[in-house]
Amino acid sequence: MKIIFKIFIFIVVIILALFFWKLYAESHTDSKNVRNLANLNPLITSEKYYIQTNEPRSVKDSGKGTKQYEYTNKAYDKDGNEKEITYTAIKKLKTNHYLELDYKVGEVKGYTEVKEKDIPRKAKIKL
Repeated sequence: MKIIFKIFIFIVVIILALFFWKLYAESHTDSKNVRNLANLNPLITSEKYYIQTNEPRSVKDSGKGTKQYEYTNKAYDKDGNEKEITYTAIKKLKTNHYLELDYKVGEVKGYTEVKEKDIPRKAKIKL
């Protein structure tokens, strides 16, 4: 019976640690180390945001024949809540196209081009 109790306590401690790490990571999104470690926490999920693409804010040449394009857009979640998001791409994106961004702990993890009809209604109204 003692071993079961110890296992239970261990599991509770792990869950609490993950929960408090989630709270800490979500309030310290400016730290790259915090963002990287947050990827390991299963309690932190990515959110979907929708944007309409525009011209890049800046272009950086890597010196290796590739460029990095930086964009800043107003993005909207499925409920129409707004967030200004900055993200990068290794190619110039077509303007006035719609993207679904995977956003997790202060950074864009990836994006997918979507059709306007696939955007949730509340987000589409604001775009």
